[in-house]
Amino acid sequence: MRDPMSWAIPVFRAFGIQVKVHIFFFVITIGLFLRVVLDKHNPIWWVDVFLFTVVVLFGIILLHEFGHAFGARYVGGDSKEILIWPLGGLAFVEVPHNWRANFLVAAAGPGVNVLICVAAAAGLGAGKFLPNLNPLSDPFVSRIHNFENGREYTSEYGLKLYKAGTAEPVPSPQDMLERLMKDTGWSRERVAFPRDFNASVAEREALAGVERALAPGWAVWLNRIFWLSWVLLLFNLLPAYPLDGGQMMQSLVWARTDYRRGVVVASYSGFVVSVVFLVVSIAANEALFMGLALFMLYSASMKLYSLEMEDGPFGYDFSAGYTSLERDDEPPPRPKKPGYFTRWWQARKARKLRRAAERRAQDEERKELLLEKIALSGLGSLTDDERRFLEQFSSRYRHRS
Repeated sequence: MRDPMSWAIPVFRAFGIQVKVHIFFFVITIGLFLRVVLDKHNPIWWVDVFLFTVVVLFGIILLHEFGHAFGARYVGGDSKEILIWPLGGLAFVEVPHNWRANFLVAAAGPGVNVLICVAAAAGLGAGKFLPNLNPLSDPFVSRIHNFENGREYTSEYGLKLYKAGTAEPVPSPQDMLERLMKDTGWSRERVAFPRDFNASVAEREALAGVERALAPGWAVWLNRIFWLSWVLLLFNLLPAYPLDGGQMMQSLVWARTDYRRGVVVASYSGFVVSVVFLVVSIAANEALFMGLALFMLYSASMKLYSLEMEDGPFGYDFSAGYTSLERDDEPPPRPKKPGYFTRWWQARKARKLRRAAERRAQDEERKELLLEKIALSGLGSLTDDERRFLEQFSSRYRHRS
């Protein structure tokens, strides 16, 4: 209870994977929801805000993490837990210690985002629409292009007017637009007509021969799903640890040099990107973005720290020889009490090692039983599942022997 990083609620189990949601995920999402809904200049319906910022976001992040979990199983590893927390998701995976396996597992998450984007784009294409590829566009306005009639459509929170039966845009009447902006305080990007003003707008459009390009609801939501998955894909492909792009870069450097060089390159890249994120978060006054930058900075530093701990037993550097052990005239330094994040990291690593040891013991026991079966009845007595297990056991533990 003392460690905030352990405040997670088990939600459900699927495919042998326990899905947990951190308490702070609800705190952050509810805060974002209220910030938008309680804004007096906000024209967006609270149901749309909830569905987009909570339901759709949760679903895409969860599918992304399942991609990592299934990727781990594909390469002969395993995954038993997924944690959804304020800064995204964490899939706890066990992966064979080679660059190819680590690359495939890291790429599996963004691969799921690609599939979501393709599915959403296909649905929009069936309705003659093209998804909006601009990551800086407003997903609530949701501007999408119709390649059949050449018009640009929007949700009810946007305004695009055309001459009736043509693709020729009509500028919004200046007096009506200025009146709306003055009365509501809305920006031009989010001009939407109040419900009690819709009738007079329809009458004006009919008299002036003007049509409003209003996208159907299904197309609006498909574009929002595409946009969110597209933004998360671009973000995760940034070459900075601990993002997927950083881990993929680490694996590629590992393939050309060694594991240590890959960790160093990815970690220092994470330092650079996190500093850039810090500057942007301060300039934009965005606390969540700052939290993400600090987490990236911490994760990259811990990755380098774990690499330094591997230089010698118990973290001791023997490069100075045994003479350094003879310096008894100086009192030993007082050990520093680890903080919350360090204790969480150490506890997570200990749990991972314990699970790996338990699993190996189970695998060893099953292997011995199968070898006895082969000795008694021959190799042909094994089932397909038993043969697959022996192959996976051999590939999984060969490099550790």
